[in-house]
Amino acid sequence: MSTEEQIRVSYGTAQKLGLKQGQSEEEPTIAYLMLPGERCRGGCSFCPQARGDPRWLSRVSWPLLELQDTIERIKESDLTRVCIQSPDVPDYDDKLISVVENLGDMKKPVSLSTPPLDKKTLESLKDPVDRVGIGVDAATDRLRKEKKRNYEPIIFWNYLGKAVDIYGDGNVTAHLIAGLGETLEELAVAIKRSLRAGASVSLFPFKGTARGRNQDEVDIIYYRRAQLLLALLDQDHEVEEALHLILDDPETVFEVVDEKKAFQTRGCPGCNRPYYTTSPGEEHKNYPREPTPEEISRIKEQVTGVEA
Repeated sequence: MSTEEQIRVSYGTAQKLGLKQGQSEEEPTIAYLMLPGERCRGGCSFCPQARGDPRWLSRVSWPLLELQDTIERIKESDLTRVCIQSPDVPDYDDKLISVVENLGDMKKPVSLSTPPLDKKTLESLKDPVDRVGIGVDAATDRLRKEKKRNYEPIIFWNYLGKAVDIYGDGNVTAHLIAGLGETLEELAVAIKRSLRAGASVSLFPFKGTARGRNQDEVDIIYYRRAQLLLALLDQDHEVEEALHLILDDPETVFEVVDEKKAFQTRGCPGCNRPYYTTSPGEEHKNYPREPTPEEISRIKEQVTGVEA
C-alpha cells in the first residue's frame, strides 16, 4: 500500500473508530490524523518526530492505517471535526492538499496543524478547512532559535499573521508550550502578541518524551498559573495587571475567570485532546472536559496554597 493510501491516526481516535482495540476513560471528541513520513525536518528538541520516530507525536502513538477506511469510519462516527497534523516532511503541502481532497463530502469541518504554508496553499485548502493551528511553541525568539533550531524564529509569527488574514480573526490558533525555559512574563507577552494578532491561544505543558517514556515536565503550579494567565489575558487584562493578580492575589483570579474553562483543553471547537500531554491515571493538566468541583478545589490549593 502506498503512502498516499495511508494515514497516521492517534491511538485514541483509532480506538474510537474501532480500528484498534482498547478503551479509555476519556474519549476524543474529534478525529486526529497525521501525515505519514520519516524524520521531521523541523528539528524541534522537544518532539519525537525530530528524532526520527514517526509513530509518536507528543505522548501519543499514531499507528499507520488505511486512509479510505479511516475516512469512512469518521463519516459514520459522532466525531464532530477532523484535525490533520503535519510534520515537516518533504512535500507536506502537496500531501495535505491530497488528504483534504480525499476527505471529500464528509461534511465535517477540518482543522490543520502544520509547518508554514504559503499563501496560495492556505487559500486552496479553505473549505472544508476552516481552522489553522500554528506551532509558535516557544515564547521568545531566543528559545525558539534554541528549541526549533531549523527555523528562523520570526517565521511562525509571519505565518500566524498570514493565516489570520486568510481565515479571519479567531480561526487561527497559536500553540504555545509552557515550561521550555521562559519566564511567566515572557509567556504573557507571547500570549498577548498572539491575541492582538487575531489568533486564539492553545496552551501545552512541556513534557519531554523518548519513545513514549516520560523524561521531565513543567512544574504543575507554574502551569496552573500559566492557564490562569491565559484566561485573564483572553478577558483583555493587560500583561502587568494579569501577572500582579496571579502572583500577588491568586484567590481573586478564581473569582474573575471561568474556572471550569480555564483548565480545559483549548483549541478548535470540540477539541479535547485526551492524554495528549498526560498519562492515564495522572492528574490532567489540560482537562478534556469540565473539571469536577473536587478537581477545581485541588487546583485552587495548588495555586493559592490555601486548602479549598
